[in-house]
Amino acid sequence: MRVDQFTTPLRPALRAIAIGWLFALLLAAGVPGRTADAGLQYDEVTKFVGQNDQPQPGNFAADYQAAVSAAQQQAAATNNMTQHHGLFSMIKNTIQAAKTVGASIKFGFPSTEYYLGRLHRSDDPGTQTATIYRPDRNQIIRLNLANKTYSITDTSMQRMTEGPPPGASQQRPQGPQPTPQPGSGKLDVSVSHSALGPKTIENVPTVGYAMSFKGTMSNSTGSCRDGSLQTSMTEYVSEYADPSVTVAPAAQPAFKSEAHPELAGVAWGCKPKVTYHKSGSGQAPSGRLSMWTLIAIGGSAATTQGAVGGRFQTLIERGNVKTLGGGDRNLFEIPAGFTKESPSPTPAP
Repeated sequence: MRVDQFTTPLRPALRAIAIGWLFALLLAAGVPGRTADAGLQYDEVTKFVGQNDQPQPGNFAADYQAAVSAAQQQAAATNNMTQHHGLFSMIKNTIQAAKTVGASIKFGFPSTEYYLGRLHRSDDPGTQTATIYRPDRNQIIRLNLANKTYSITDTSMQRMTEGPPPGASQQRPQGPQPTPQPGSGKLDVSVSHSALGPKTIENVPTVGYAMSFKGTMSNSTGSCRDGSLQTSMTEYVSEYADPSVTVAPAAQPAFKSEAHPELAGVAWGCKPKVTYHKSGSGQAPSGRLSMWTLIAIGGSAATTQGAVGGRFQTLIERGNVKTLGGGDRNLFEIPAGFTKESPSPTPAP
């Protein structure tokens, strides 16, 4: 087992979790349209933090450097690892892989993000690679910055071979379809907002906002289940348009607004009586680049073995923000002097 095979899925996963929840929290407010010809570049680090930790803005430079160092050490360990065979050697490989992953999970995953119009580029300083998304050409370009090589994926061919998109009409299976198991209960929803005031983060003026959401299900019958979900978000937003939302929608997953997003986690057929409680003011404007975002998610549920639950926090920090213009389009091209990667040999049967 190669370490990069073990760790590569983790690099985007943490960021995807956080961004997914950001989109979910914006559903009720709606997402603004694309800003034509907008361009922005920034460094970013995304990481888990302790469930009881209370991080504060102002540590981006040190946190980013620590994440870059950990990512570089992980990449070096991957390149230098000797592959062993046999049961005990496989165990040894797994232990070595876990150690290299541990540092990145602790210090986070760094990247440099570039947006211009609908173009998006993401650099990984640990592996010295970059991925360029060119929806105008139906291409994804991958650069190996260390070896000065590149590869291109034709996304139009991918769409032709991947089948219909999610939600597309498909042939219904034969026979009667199961009906939803009915259920009822009481769902108590509390939402609060508060403004935290202005704060300059990495030389960028921002305004802080805090939001908390709690849904508690009780008196459940049928398919409904007692339990609770708690989500909170603290963010410091700038005046910059958030390019991940407004500039490059093709690079992000599609979300459809729902009439009742608070019911997204309710079992099929469960129709609780919902009571809403709203408090505070100062809701954060949507579509703005957040320089610092802390998202906490927790909950509990009743099972036959008793109540189970958990909580985790994700932190996204950004810095070194620069605006991009038409003269920066070369960032989204294959650099001069790069050669095309040779296809990997097909393994013998």
